[in-house]
Amino acid sequence: MGSTAVCTTAMATAYRDDHLHLLACAAARRSVDVQAAASVGEVLDIVGHAARSSFATTMPSRRQDSLARDKRDSRRWLRAWGYDDALLAERRHPTAAELDGVTHDVPTVVHHVTGHVAVVNTAAGQSLGLTSGMVLVERQDLLAGVPRADRSATVAGVTEVLVDLAAAGITVCTDATHTNDLEALELLADAAAAVPSVSITAMVGADRLASLGGREFGTTVGGAAATEGGPGSVRIGHAKVMPPHDDDSAIAAQVAAARAHGFPVAIHVMDIDTLDATLDALEAHPQTAPATQPDRAVFDRIEPDRIEPDRIEHCALALPEQLDRIARLGVKVVTQPSFVTRRAQKYREQLTPTEQAWLWPLASLLRRGIRVTLSSDAPTVPSDPAEWIEAAVGRDLAPAERIDLETARQLCLTER
Repeated sequence: MGSTAVCTTAMATAYRDDHLHLLACAAARRSVDVQAAASVGEVLDIVGHAARSSFATTMPSRRQDSLARDKRDSRRWLRAWGYDDALLAERRHPTAAELDGVTHDVPTVVHHVTGHVAVVNTAAGQSLGLTSGMVLVERQDLLAGVPRADRSATVAGVTEVLVDLAAAGITVCTDATHTNDLEALELLADAAAAVPSVSITAMVGADRLASLGGREFGTTVGGAAATEGGPGSVRIGHAKVMPPHDDDSAIAAQVAAARAHGFPVAIHVMDIDTLDATLDALEAHPQTAPATQPDRAVFDRIEPDRIEPDRIEHCALALPEQLDRIARLGVKVVTQPSFVTRRAQKYREQLTPTEQAWLWPLASLLRRGIRVTLSSDAPTVPSDPAEWIEAAVGRDLAPAERIDLETARQLCLTER
């Protein structure tokens, strides 16, 4: 990649995307796209065709003892992305046995559209140490073993994503990835140097704050071509709390750890139980200077103009009394109205009419004076403000949560 910065024509409207995943967007571009598949069979057809066309000449049949080499060689793995089990005709995930039938000994990982679930074939599973047929749910410790593109290719991929954001009129974005650490922020900063028209804030995993080496919330991390706080730098954002699968009890400990580092938190919340645990944790560990040492010293160092509210990410399902608690806490909600329209079929099948009325609240948040920002969760949903606005205005499910066009547009702007 050359040193020439990418420039875009100034636009009258500047949008922000306050919840996306830049590295995942770049990875999705390098993956076999199965988003269009309407059944498990179609997923297998697409993956099988990719396995045959990509590996027929470069990957002759190998013994199982060669799998250790495959783990270190990303060219020998097949990565697919984009299926949603809830929208497939069979309403289920593909199985390892089904993948084996079309990929054979090509190590293959197929990612769910959300990025939170993946299915692997036997060859990949053996290399990663998985039980055959296992569906990975939030197992980043295991998925970390899947080979990745080298750093220069990843930076180039993120740069392409940023160019597309700029073309869509998005000038501010927040990377909300819970696995971010200092290394990831430095990589994003290198990409940022090529697209100075897009300002990046990146969250850091609440369990990875030590990787920052004492860098504080709101300060910047620079890449190879960084200027202080300018092009080639990334602002350090909230501590991202991703509750372990089916274990909301870990939320409070992660919030406490973030407070000890002087960080506000952004918590991933998709259901009522997780929201309850989140609100309990925020009430137990408020974002104010504690009365006792040692934590008070951390808060005393924070400049007042750098204090930002805690965030709830998504808020996909919430009871009215929970919304009242959010308002009392002064927490910001960063939500994605496109999910209401893109997953309407899933919600109608899996939720009761009463639950549907609590789905992806928006008007209810605003009536309570809760600060709200619309966003994409890309690559799960495209980073397209026009789509979020349309969904917020014209949603069919829980129509009482619709908002007017101008309000929706304001919730996407950089200056509000």
